[in-house]
Amino acid sequence: MVDSIGIALGGLTAQTRRLEASASNVANVRSTGTVPSTDATTDGKRTAYQPLTVAQTNANPGTRATFTPITPPYLQEYAPDDSAANADGMVAAPNVDLATERVTQMAANRAYGANVAVVRTQDEMLTSLLDSKV
Repeated sequence: MVDSIGIALGGLTAQTRRLEASASNVANVRSTGTVPSTDATTDGKRTAYQPLTVAQTNANPGTRATFTPITPPYLQEYAPDDSAANADGMVAAPNVDLATERVTQMAANRAYGANVAVVRTQDEMLTSLLDSKV
């Protein structure tokens, strides 16, 4: 027998993780830091926020969601007044595209709703089965 509720709950968790990562990316879109040197050091200055995405893998049955970093993690931006700016006035800004994040949030919302519908339908089917046996 297929565990449809368990699969749907895995889907709900995965969509929650997608929304968490996207919300964190949007909240930190302006969290700049110093541009790392060629040896990846930041000379003690703050580092830019590391944006995240969620990778979903087959957990058979269901799905597993894992946070993974977006690469490249930052883009250089000219901000000479920023305390993290290098000698050229450049800072590391998180590699976050707000349009992509909005689409991710909308897709996660739709997928979450679809998984909720599966749980509701399974619940109704079990209730109907139990009612018919009485």
